[in-house]
Amino acid sequence: MKNAVFLTGATGFLGMEVLARLVERGDRDVVALVRAADSAAATERLHGVMAKLWRDPSPYFERVQAVAGDVTSPGLGMDREERAHIAEEVTAVMHCAASISFDLPLEEARQINVEGTREIIGFARQAKNCGRLDRFIHVSTAYVAGITKGLFRERQLDAGQEFRNTYEQTKWEAEHVVNEASDLDPVIARPSIVMGESESGWTPAFNVLYWPIRAFSRGLFESVPARPEALVDVVPVDYVADALVHLLDDTSASGVVNLVSGREACSVDDLVGMTSAAFGRERPPVVAPGSTGTGSAHADDQAQVYFPYFDMDMVFDDARARALLGPAGIKCPHLTDYFPRLIEYAQQTRWGKTPQTREEAASDAVHHAA
Repeated sequence: MKNAVFLTGATGFLGMEVLARLVERGDRDVVALVRAADSAAATERLHGVMAKLWRDPSPYFERVQAVAGDVTSPGLGMDREERAHIAEEVTAVMHCAASISFDLPLEEARQINVEGTREIIGFARQAKNCGRLDRFIHVSTAYVAGITKGLFRERQLDAGQEFRNTYEQTKWEAEHVVNEASDLDPVIARPSIVMGESESGWTPAFNVLYWPIRAFSRGLFESVPARPEALVDVVPVDYVADALVHLLDDTSASGVVNLVSGREACSVDDLVGMTSAAFGRERPPVVAPGSTGTGSAHADDQAQVYFPYFDMDMVFDDARARALLGPAGIKCPHLTDYFPRLIEYAQQTRWGKTPQTREEAASDAVHHAA
């Protein structure tokens, strides 16, 4: 294996984007931990994921090794001999795997997001003891900030905050676990709300902020319970993946990096306006959260679960991210610049019912631009 990266979460949206960049660039091999019963099933599952990225993924198969395992199992559920061999080969560990469900019971969320992180750290230490590991990156979330007011800095973690859900709380707890692994000199990357690619709009799944946007497109909201001036911090997945791959290479960087829009984030009022324009619908009123009659009885719970993120009195600081990524030309675009493309892709694929590969979406974007 060549300069191999041990990657978790490769079957998830962000992990897929990281995988694509690493194998397309050609200077690193990838060992992907995949939840599966055995190596054959893990390989089959990973190849299925790669088929969402490229029309013909077969040229990349030799660059990627799928390993059966599970972050919630002791020893990652890996075969002992295989684990020892991989630990001798990898030079970096990138931990993208997590449960992003907001409503998991706390102990279930902890098993994945906290204890899973502890297991990954155990593997990273084993690899470091073999003498080749020089990088450990943990993907957290900006929302470890929980319910906080004012500026939340990259150096902050404990601010007396409360949490909206078990996802935020367990990612906060996981960061404490990572901070205890100072021997690995970890990088902690904190993305905010991650959406599709800024150039093509591509996404393999229409979740997170797509839920309330789609519900609005169907006329399910009579009003939006939010503060018009509240910031909705959204980033495109290409910005986050580009940043992660850069941080993988920049071994001089360590500590926390907020991968966010920060002070450039859109307001709720801006988002409502863009969404109304995109679907040609009348702009709904923005009313105080908790007001009688807000939203709609017809709106589904998966859309409404994101409303607490429309009532934030907080800004994420990203000064460190700008300093580290700016010289490499990696900058987060403003949502107004790519929001139309996100919606165009959603409508073109009928919200995922007629999906495209990432490669096809990129080709369409180039054609559209021309």
